[in-house]
Amino acid sequence: MRYFMKKFSDIMTKNEFRFPDFFFFNKELNYNKFLFFDFPLFSDKEFANEFSNILILNNYLELNIFTSVSDSPVVNVDVANNNLTDIGKIIYEKEINLTGVVIIPHNLSWCAAQYYPVDWGVFAFNTHNKKAKSLFDSLDKDWFVTIYQLQKSLNDKSSPLYEEFGEEGIEAILNNYA
Repeated sequence: MRYFMKKFSDIMTKNEFRFPDFFFFNKELNYNKFLFFDFPLFSDKEFANEFSNILILNNYLELNIFTSVSDSPVVNVDVANNNLTDIGKIIYEKEINLTGVVIIPHNLSWCAAQYYPVDWGVFAFNTHNKKAKSLFDSLDKDWFVTIYQLQKSLNDKSSPLYEEFGEEGIEAILNNYA
């Protein structure tokens, strides 16, 4: 980890998103691979179905869902018996989505965070953990923006990523996640 690492909230959101910083910058969790996304995590049915199947195949059968202001899970999810789009409905009904959402398995080997469904979010993986590496490898990267894509877009001012983040934003992400 870098000593001058900015908080997740400083890089990925304009809002204060305190809670994920514990997960993303906790040295013991050892997250070393990151995927960024720009879609509502639970609302996109195609992604939710694909992700549910991948979670089950990789034996991630339970997830905890936190908010940016909670220090204990607000929802515990049995993935095998709940579609992730149903989980999205639960989050919406409980108004959890108004405070940011962090999804994490019991073993803390990966996590995902998104402040609002309209904001960019990020998955973090500890690929030294075999299950987390398998999950990372199983995900269709077409759903995500990768570190490699960000590195390429830094030198391409016509890139949609350059237009979205600008040079300073891309450099901040790369300095903290690459």
